[in-house]
Amino acid sequence: MSDDIAAGPSLPWTDNFSVGIEVLDADHRALVQLINEVCGNCGDAQRAQALQALDALWTLAGEHFEREEGVLRSLAGYRDLDTHAGEHRNRLKQLTVLRQRFEATAAAGDRRRLCSDLIDWFVRQSIGHDAAIKAYFDDRGGRFDDRPSPRKAS
Repeated sequence: MSDDIAAGPSLPWTDNFSVGIEVLDADHRALVQLINEVCGNCGDAQRAQALQALDALWTLAGEHFEREEGVLRSLAGYRDLDTHAGEHRNRLKQLTVLRQRFEATAAAGDRRRLCSDLIDWFVRQSIGHDAAIKAYFDDRGGRFDDRPSPRKAS
C-alpha cells in the first residue's frame, strides 16, 4: 500500500463521544472529521493538506473549549469548571506539540504514528475528560437545552 493512500476513517464516530448537548456534540463530530482528514493525508503528497487540517483542528478545538466552558458556566451546581478549563488549556498545548512534531517529521510512517497520538488526544478528551459532563446530565435525568428562549408576547 502506498504512503499516499488512506484506508478510510482512522477514528469512526461513536455515540461514546457524545455528551448529550447538541452544540458540543456537533463540535465533537467536526473534530472527528478533521482528525480523519489529518490522518487521511499523512502521505508525503498530502502533507500540506494534513498541516492545514491540523491548523483547523487547533482552531476548532479552541472554539469548542470556549463553548463548552460557557455551557458549564450556565449550569447551576457544576463545580468542576476551573479544573475543566485548566484541562482545556493543557489539551491545546498538547495539540500544539503534536502539530510541531508532525511538521518536523519527514517520514510518512512516523506521521502515521503521530496520527495515533492525535486520536488518543481526542479520545482521552471526549471519553475521559468530558465523561464528567455526561455524568452530570445523566445524574439529573435531563439534557441541556441550548435553544434560545422563546420571546414573550408583549
